[in-house]
Amino acid sequence: MGPDHRRVVLVTGANAGLGFELSLALARAGAHVVMACRSPTRAEDACARLLRRVPHARLSTLPLDLSEPDSIAQLPHLLEQQVGQLDVLIHNAGVFGLPLSRNSAGQEMHFATNYLGPFALTGMLLSLVHDAPGARVVCVGSLAHRLGKLRIEDPYAREGDYRPLAAYGRSKVALLSYTLELERRLRAHSSHIIAVGAHPGMAPTDIARGHAVANPRSGLGKWLNRRMESLIPSVTEAAQPILHAACAPTVQGGEYYGPGGLLEIAGAPARARVHRQALDPSLATQLWSASEHITGVRYLSR
Repeated sequence: MGPDHRRVVLVTGANAGLGFELSLALARAGAHVVMACRSPTRAEDACARLLRRVPHARLSTLPLDLSEPDSIAQLPHLLEQQVGQLDVLIHNAGVFGLPLSRNSAGQEMHFATNYLGPFALTGMLLSLVHDAPGARVVCVGSLAHRLGKLRIEDPYAREGDYRPLAAYGRSKVALLSYTLELERRLRAHSSHIIAVGAHPGMAPTDIARGHAVANPRSGLGKWLNRRMESLIPSVTEAAQPILHAACAPTVQGGEYYGPGGLLEIAGAPARARVHRQALDPSLATQLWSASEHITGVRYLSR
């Protein structure tokens, strides 16, 4: 990744895993990194750890809980007050494999955090993004989006029909559908800002480490895990497709990147496969309208 001087990049979920790795790489490249995190204490700790590795890094920390509408609503004022303009917004924060739980608005937690939060936050921050070549919104996807099923008529999980992995997949296919629709709407408004997506492959991050999928109890499951370990990239390697989407000058709006190796598990950044539902403009328009109704955040109207 080349020099990124004078650019301001906001990374959600920046205190650990991919978020910390992205922040570290961007800081090394010279960007002013805004670390938006749910826990102020963990954010300050992450900032201190990053500064030990990049002593002259330009960093800011801001509180953000993407599952909570009030927290999202407070961030634009804090950002404008403390930092001002933004060049790149990276939607990295997410949750995975949770038992059925809901935020204060009654929204299922995967859908609220992984999709509705980024939708609302983008709308609230868009006026602060420098509308110039190189500006972009980057949504971090997942291989699991291909297993997701987007049901516009039922965006919330029903009590008797809840499976954590299905809920996660649903939130990620919604996020990618939104990313492509955001790009279409930005073009319709003649904006220089582009919307792109990227996924890390199979990243060994904190979000999945404690889940049963990563810690099988059966002998067969443990054997398969050991076989897979050699294929799983490091967090540094897993961050590369996202950094490419955020920084590479050749990236075009509406593109989706991931590792270019076998099954997109690991490898150098390359164009990635997209779920057919995410490619459906009609479904994306319905999702956008539903998201505006749910969040109360309206922007880039057609």
